[in-house]
Amino acid sequence: MAYQNRPTVVDETEGKKAYCACGESANKPYCDGSHMSASHPGPCIIDIDKAGKVAICDCANSGNTPFCDGTHASLP
Repeated sequence: MAYQNRPTVVDETEGKKAYCACGESANKPYCDGSHMSASHPGPCIIDIDKAGKVAICDCANSGNTPFCDGTHASLP
């Protein structure tokens, strides 16, 4: 799956999460490990300490990776 110009909103549970950082996971926003190599970054691993909705960046331009900061709204 290519990058999208919008966040992926998930109702997240507590615990460690591995979010896709290469944009190619078939299980976005989560890393499925199929594209990890020297030319692709590994996953962005985050510890979610409180269950709730989170907006995961899917434009690859957020300044708050892996979370969406609204940067996609200013992209062409």
